[in-house]
Amino acid sequence: MSLAVPAWQRTYLTACAGIIGFALAYVLCDYAEWPRLTYFPYERTWAFVTRTPSPVPANYVGTILWGLGGALVGSGGAWALLGLRRDAWSARWLRLAGGWAVAAFVYAGLYFTWNLWPF
Repeated sequence: MSLAVPAWQRTYLTACAGIIGFALAYVLCDYAEWPRLTYFPYERTWAFVTRTPSPVPANYVGTILWGLGGALVGSGGAWALLGLRRDAWSARWLRLAGGWAVAAFVYAGLYFTWNLWPF
């Protein structure tokens, strides 16, 4: 019997947690109106804002930064917690983690697609 989670399972689960963390932070920063780094092309300035007063803001930079922060927190936390586990994960739990990661990615995409409606 192994005394630790196999390296490939730890890497896989860390990647799944990173994807889930990215998707959650990416959506929540828009939904909860967290302040994010925004570029205003007409004024040629950068600012941290919650709502964009300009008609053409470029807030995707701040949104991506929130997503990357969520990915770092999710994957870092998963990596640390998986170091404490002493046995391998079953195939059922691995598929469940992968399904959650795919679902989080798809739902994040659907959220922003819905925000663009009607095209």
